[in-house]
Amino acid sequence: MKFASTLTMVIAAAGIGLSGPALAQDQAQDDAQDQAQSQATDTMQPDIPEIAAEDVTQGQIASFVNAMIALERIRAEYLPQIQAAETDDERQELAAEADQAAKAAVTRTKGITPGEYLAIGRAAQGNQELGEKINTRIAELRQKQQKRKPLQQQGTNQSQDGSSEGETVTQ
Repeated sequence: MKFASTLTMVIAAAGIGLSGPALAQDQAQDDAQDQAQSQATDTMQPDIPEIAAEDVTQGQIASFVNAMIALERIRAEYLPQIQAAETDDERQELAAEADQAAKAAVTRTKGITPGEYLAIGRAAQGNQELGEKINTRIAELRQKQQKRKPLQQQGTNQSQDGSSEGETVTQ
């Protein structure tokens, strides 16, 4: 039976080398995902536009990072469940749920489509400068999150997640 391919592709695109140590620990998981991806049919994949790394704007980088963070959360939620499933049918059902959650998460992210997300991920894989820009954006968001945590604990009036419009922070 085939596992849903979009989640695998989206997770693979999210793992463009930006989370190195965490991805290295999950090598066995990645191997399983690669196998599932190779079994996927072309009809299950979104249209992926060609985007040159030098054409990616700061706004697209921000949207890409926001989507990537949302996908990290989905991966963290579903991957242990998929690995713990006892049958292929259970794994397939969970993978399909995760696939739908991944599609919805990227679709909900302002300024990016699933196809654009994958295209930017591909462009970043082949362009160190774009990868560094993405890493910088991730570091900026995490630094802002760390600065806000003490303020939130003191009872300041900020949004529930401490982010401003267009920003996503990890939990």
